Amino acid sequence: MTATRWTLILLAAAVVSAGLFFATLEPAGTTPYPAAALPLNLPRTTQASAPAANTAPPAASPASAAATTTPALRVGSEGYGPHIERAQAGDDIAAIWQAVQWLQQCAANEQQRKTFEQLRNQGQVPQQAAGTLLADFDAEARRCQTVVDQHRAMLPELAARAMRASVPLAAAAYAGAVDPKSLTAAQRQEVADALRRDAQTSGVMSLLAAVQADDAWGLSDAERLAFHAALKQLGDEPDEPGSINLARSLALHSAQRFKTPPTPEQQAIAHLAGQQIVERLKAAGQP
Repeated sequence: MTATRWTLILLAAAVVSAGLFFATLEPAGTTPYPAAALPLNLPRTTQASAPAANTAPPAASPASAAATTTPALRVGSEGYGPHIERAQAGDDIAAIWQAVQWLQQCAANEQQRKTFEQLRNQGQVPQQAAGTLLADFDAEARRCQTVVDQHRAMLPELAARAMRASVPLAAAAYAGAVDPKSLTAAQRQEVADALRRDAQTSGVMSLLAAVQADDAWGLSDAERLAFHAALKQLGDEPDEPGSINLARSLALHSAQRFKTPPTPEQQAIAHLAGQQIVERLKAAGQP
């Protein structure tokens, strides 16, 4: 799935509903995976790889950079299934993260196609762009035909392995694949630390994931307000790349996450914290 496709989908959906994007980051409580896919223990924990509780989240590792820069694998008539199996059996973090993305795409593809088709029928998307993207959805569906329950059950393990390699958004993928109530407090803390780390180091989508995360992961309202403030500040900067318009739309939608409006004092504190996050992201070259 190309970045262009995602950008067009998200911007179009923002006109009517920002819900299209959240199909791939759905909290486990709304679209849970089968119980058999919910591990009681996060796989392959080691003392070196698990984030320590009550400490600042670690910076992204070289493995995470490799996972996001490795050229995409060409997938033919064999579909995604065999490639997901090889990723699960190996230790290549780039392949593992690609498998996670394929599993998420396949889980969301049908509903996304329906939503986008509705937007096209309502005249919210140019016909030429709509034709291209609908064809892309159909091609994706063909690649997903070889993804079966056996592969879908691998998602929590694969996402956890990517998360422990500090791959951006892997924590959000894991958090969306499991029920936090099925984990221990220490395991939930590990995921929360990874969500915080990504939000402070990985840009717009990781900020959104932290704001939208299930309450059971334990992120405080103050943290969410700070992450939302950073997202809004990125959206308010006209000189940033094109993804900033996306940030503005997502900041507007994610504001619905706060059922009780923050006080002026809370807003001021969040604004300052958000500024610090934005400064760190810019220093690291993140959007």
